[in-house]
Amino acid sequence: MHRKMLVFLGLCVVLALTAGVWGEDPAPATADPTEGATYIGEAGCKKCHIKEHRTWKKMKHCSAWDVLPEKYRTMDAVDEGTGKACISCHVTGWGEQARGGFVDPATSEHLLGVQCEACHGPGSKHRDAGQKVMDEKREGFAEGEKSFILLKTTNCADCHNPHVSHAKYKDG
Repeated sequence: MHRKMLVFLGLCVVLALTAGVWGEDPAPATADPTEGATYIGEAGCKKCHIKEHRTWKKMKHCSAWDVLPEKYRTMDAVDEGTGKACISCHVTGWGEQARGGFVDPATSEHLLGVQCEACHGPGSKHRDAGQKVMDEKREGFAEGEKSFILLKTTNCADCHNPHVSHAKYKDG
């Protein structure tokens, strides 16, 4: 009898705790901090983030374009496993032409390789806020620009897919 009472009380506590959660409105979605921003390329990031740039230069992401064989550097070359253009994983700002993202190798040379903005999103607003900081002797960032966060829409698996082998593409 004592055990049944404890189980009953436990269920009542659980129900009481969850009742408030079910009745609440979901938390509002966080606004995209890169909305209205355009792609600037790694040189724009390097101006303030020298240490991070130095680290990036040693990473494979930096040379992502260089390791892509020439014959796959066109919009028509599509990965059979993902159905995406091969170059989409080797450049920054793919599919974001309206925001100044990658167009083609000649037009968008400053976006070749997987750069800062491939994960952090277009950086013009962040750069401008940083410039304001420099102009004001680094007194503080502009409202809403205290950090450069990783976009929730970024998915490393879009390019780093364990189900697709790129070994067959390396030899030509």
